[in-house]
Amino acid sequence: MNNKKNDIHHQENIGNTRHLKMPERLWKLVTKAAKNNRSIHDYIITIIENDLIKRKMLKKAERKKFLSNR
Repeated sequence: MNNKKNDIHHQENIGNTRHLKMPERLWKLVTKAAKNNRSIHDYIITIIENDLIKRKMLKKAERKKFLSNR
């Protein structure tokens, strides 16, 4: 019974996963630029959110809240 619960939870997580492909040259630049951020993933999300806020497609209040490592 416990396995079924874990399987269902695992399937939900897989459905929410998204992947991003980018050229190696661009990835190296993003990695370098993200050095002052929490992670590359958080850096990319911040860039996308900034653009969506600028386009008025996302409100500042809807921005993802990151946990501070500091």
